[in-house]
Amino acid sequence: MALSESQKAFLKDASTAAKKSQTATRVPASIIVAQAVLESGWGKSHMGSANNYFGIKAQMKNGKVDFGDIATGFVEKSTKEFDNKGNAFFVVARFRAYASMADSFTDHGFFLANGPRYQKAMKAYAEDKDAGEFARGLQKAGYATDPDYANKLLSIMTKNDLLKLNT
Repeated sequence: MALSESQKAFLKDASTAAKKSQTATRVPASIIVAQAVLESGWGKSHMGSANNYFGIKAQMKNGKVDFGDIATGFVEKSTKEFDNKGNAFFVVARFRAYASMADSFTDHGFFLANGPRYQKAMKAYAEDKDAGEFARGLQKAGYATDPDYANKLLSIMTKNDLLKLNT
């Protein structure tokens, strides 16, 4: 299936931002782009003006909503989650809001590179440069509750030749 013009444009913009993030954070650009494709529907759903392409949530810290150093605030949105048995349910969650796509990609890279639960995936990628294992490592670490998340990322990377971005 051929890509639409909007998908081609999204890949171009996302690839540029992902390669910049990879340089700063060591997170594979192919993963970053695949996640953006999957989580934003090719850039069509990035939570409106929130520019959140990865569904990164804000956290409660000391009774306040913490959205980090790069985000400009947060938005509340309904989202589908999965329990440990694979059953889907909906909740309202707080998601980080960004001034731009580039800010979203940068924060995403730092979120993974600095997140304690993703260190095993980061270390494995640093040693073997296997983006597929990185995707599986993200899923094992609980990045997403979708039980097929890693396979979806791998499919997007393969169909769109994204592994070439990991330089």
